[in-house]
Amino acid sequence: MLLNFRQLEVFRAIMVAKTISGAAELLNVSQPGISRLLKYMEFKLGVALFERHKGRLIPTPEGLELFRELEPVYQRVEGLDNVIHRIVSADMRHVQIACAPSLSSFVAPWLFAKIKQQMPDLVIKLETLPNEDIAEFVTQQRSDFGIALSPLQHPLIESLPSIELGLEVVVPDNHPLAELTSVSVADIAEYPLINFYPETMLGKLLKQGFDEIEALPKTSVMVRYLDQACAMVEQGLGVTLSYQFSGIEQRFPGLTSIPFDGPHQQVYFVRHNGFSMSSSVRQCFELAQAKLQELGDFV
Repeated sequence: MLLNFRQLEVFRAIMVAKTISGAAELLNVSQPGISRLLKYMEFKLGVALFERHKGRLIPTPEGLELFRELEPVYQRVEGLDNVIHRIVSADMRHVQIACAPSLSSFVAPWLFAKIKQQMPDLVIKLETLPNEDIAEFVTQQRSDFGIALSPLQHPLIESLPSIELGLEVVVPDNHPLAELTSVSVADIAEYPLINFYPETMLGKLLKQGFDEIEALPKTSVMVRYLDQACAMVEQGLGVTLSYQFSGIEQRFPGLTSIPFDGPHQQVYFVRHNGFSMSSSVRQCFELAQAKLQELGDFV
């Protein structure tokens, strides 16, 4: 290995702080020590990692490439550190939950409030992640379990179906579609659309709907997350699609949600199938399943 862990740690600190003095402060070491170690790393690698400009360090393309590869490693190390800390300190009243963005703004807070009523001393740590990243966090034990919008295909993941959420079309209160009791794909095809990237769950559902009627959407803006889409609707840039129980009217005054004449979206609880849960995590997991099902009874 050309660079050891300490050298990589110094390199990352310089990337984050942008200066030798800042890196020294982050690592609580002397500036000359950081400078010497950086020069040694560049000598050993035979490439410059930074350019010096007016007291600041600007990463070279080689430095940027190294940082891109290094950062995920540090995230995993930090996750491991969290696990070790919990084991050593016997901090078993913490639970880390990974949640899809479309559920984390309204469904998750409602669910956590229900859990805290029965487990008031529990500390919940929420990670809002794209659906496809939840499996990584759960398998690496950076999250105790996850709440996702599709079954996660991974040999170490168990996906347990929960409630089904209906879909809704989000429009301004004064929009012509606001007068309808339900909206179809053909209805929204007449208006500018705040669309979603095709790899997202809402993007896939919209593409499926437009394919079925053999039409193309009038995409105005394309986004990745539901809250971004609703903010665009607030600005009059188009209409969009959301999940039931997203709390649109409460969080975005001036917008209204109309039931969408389309498929429902299954919610899944996902857990690692190779590790046992602690008693408090298991209690939280089972309580979350039961309470979310109560919400589903209103669907």
